[in-house]
Amino acid sequence: MENDIVEFITVAAKDEIAEGASKPARIGEHDVVVFNHGGNFYALRRWCTHMGGDLSEGAIEGNVVTCPRHGSQFDITTGKNLRGPKMGPIQFPSTADELTYQVKVEGNDILVGVEDKNMMP
Repeated sequence: MENDIVEFITVAAKDEIAEGASKPARIGEHDVVVFNHGGNFYALRRWCTHMGGDLSEGAIEGNVVTCPRHGSQFDITTGKNLRGPKMGPIQFPSTADELTYQVKVEGNDILVGVEDKNMMP
């Protein structure tokens, strides 16, 4: 993707995402979820790497989001997988890390950057 340019798209206003909360957004073909952690904003791919659970509906504790589907946990600041899924009594090894997106704040706007020349439909 070295020829691709990162384009930043406004996805929310700062006051729309309270501390410890998240908001899903769609940028072209990209589903993202933006988190507010300590007044800083982070964006991950919305769908869990294990089986596609919706991370925008996951429980957030500190900098960790837990997938509501099977309990995989991810660091919202880095996308790193911290714990694999649990199905019934079985705890599975870790799953893949989550894709992260660049985020910047301009005034009251939160913008997410996507490296994809064809990001807009």
